[in-house]
Amino acid sequence: MRYKQILFGLILFAILGVFLQITSKFHFFYIEQLQLFQFSGDYLADKISYPGGLSSVIGEFLTQFFITPYLGPFIFAALLTGIGLTMRAVVRQITPEKELYLIYLLPVLSLLLAQYDFNYLLQGTVAFLICLLCLNGWIRINNFRFRLFTALLITPLLFWIGGPIAGLFTVCAFIKELFGQFKQGVVFLVIPIEFTLIATSCVWATVITDYHFAFLPDAYYHPILQAPNVIYFSWVSLPLSLIFAFTWPKGTSKKRDWIEISVQLIIILALCRFGIPRYNDQKSYQLKELDYYARNGQWDQIIRNCQGPIKNYLYLTYLNNALAEKGELGNRMFAFDQHGPQGLLASWNKTSSVSTLLSDAYFTLGEIALSQEMAFEGYVTVIGAGNPRNLQRLVQTNLIYGTYPIAEKYIDILEKTYAYHDWAKRHREFLYNDKAIEEDPVLGIKRKGLPLRNNLSGVNGLEHDLLIRAEQNPENQIPIQFVGAIYLLSKDMKSFQTFIEKYYGTSTLPSLPTSFQEAVILLAEKDPDYWRRFNVSENVIRKFTGYRNLVLQNRNNPQLPQLIKNSFGDTYWSYYLLK
Repeated sequence: MRYKQILFGLILFAILGVFLQITSKFHFFYIEQLQLFQFSGDYLADKISYPGGLSSVIGEFLTQFFITPYLGPFIFAALLTGIGLTMRAVVRQITPEKELYLIYLLPVLSLLLAQYDFNYLLQGTVAFLICLLCLNGWIRINNFRFRLFTALLITPLLFWIGGPIAGLFTVCAFIKELFGQFKQGVVFLVIPIEFTLIATSCVWATVITDYHFAFLPDAYYHPILQAPNVIYFSWVSLPLSLIFAFTWPKGTSKKRDWIEISVQLIIILALCRFGIPRYNDQKSYQLKELDYYARNGQWDQIIRNCQGPIKNYLYLTYLNNALAEKGELGNRMFAFDQHGPQGLLASWNKTSSVSTLLSDAYFTLGEIALSQEMAFEGYVTVIGAGNPRNLQRLVQTNLIYGTYPIAEKYIDILEKTYAYHDWAKRHREFLYNDKAIEEDPVLGIKRKGLPLRNNLSGVNGLEHDLLIRAEQNPENQIPIQFVGAIYLLSKDMKSFQTFIEKYYGTSTLPSLPTSFQEAVILLAEKDPDYWRRFNVSENVIRKFTGYRNLVLQNRNNPQLPQLIKNSFGDTYWSYYLLK
């Protein structure tokens, strides 16, 4: 019958791996950056000195590989397959004559749903697998006294390895004994009592900060957030699965077995059909995809993914940052669904994801102090021991400022990682080497734009700081275009007019981007001489003539807004009139 076990495992692994790769690959890329595993003795010693530390180390060790394409979905699929196979081994000890696929897969599906939440650590799934392995080994012991002694030994060991998952083991062991000889089962109450004493002692000794971290799967969730109900499903499904296995009707026949298996598969498919869409967090999936492209500098991919209606300021911030990086913000921003200046820089909500996004956006603008601040906020607010992506940004900002000892400290950390070791080695060459930094195409241009005098960033407004950057380094057109974009998206035409009349024709703004030219016409619709002053192109003038004729000919047409969108939806005139 071993071939059935192998076949079950291979099919389950293939289905899970392919499904997760197709539907959730960016989810795994995203959660990789929320932890920071280090190949360091001090790091490992500190981790495993706490209850649950070993499962945390294993979880972080596996998570670091999620940055590599395909590894995230298939590593997680392997863990879930291990849980399914171990569940089968446990249940077959109870009902060896039946294949109860529903029972095997309930914990698998429960953990799949929980892991869709990026605030739920992979540690929780690892700890669950370790718990099942212990249960599978323990349930095979026939001698009652030896079984009791082994359970007493496993409980504290499992608490050290996996944390509160040890409590789930004690509950399952107690249930198993109750379905044996009842009087002997009552004796096994000592196992849950042992766990309760251990967990409570850890809270009293402040080794664990709160009771729900000592007794519940909350220990595997972001500590400052309210854990959702979905993380409890696997903890409920395991003891229920054992109860179902013990109470499942006995007897077997070919026809009955096929009926039972068919019904189980239908129930499993129904649970997947309704459970996965509810908990797979599709609302944030596009954000994770954009985050991946931004992280890897794939600006064209971001732009392609932001076609059509956009109702989220975070998406707009990714888009406008991508346009700025490509030098196309002033020319193309109104070809997209803009919604005011908030889309240039989304509001900070103190979360790691938004902090990271804003750090990237400020870095693009040359606002190094603000980029550094946001990177630090993103680094300290993640669920794990650090954020490698923000640590990279902190290395860059400190190199730009010339604070080499701090940059070196961060480089030391990144050199102990799997995915960032080579990057850290390359950036070590910049330490105490001003010439190398100034010649670098990224770091050099950012250092060149630093203010000549120390001042607090943002005190006089972002526009003021950006104009200083633009004047100091006219070669970098991003700051000056961003200021113009702020005025246009705010429909602040007075400030825009003052802005272009001061800077147009200088080295800071030698020519006007397309959207700026369109705005110039709105400043003086009936004054072509004013247009010529700013060298508005003939193409823009012809386009405005068509726009004006369309408006005049359809003044009383209720379809005018749609007509404008269809023909001139990529112009500032459309934005100014309709939004």
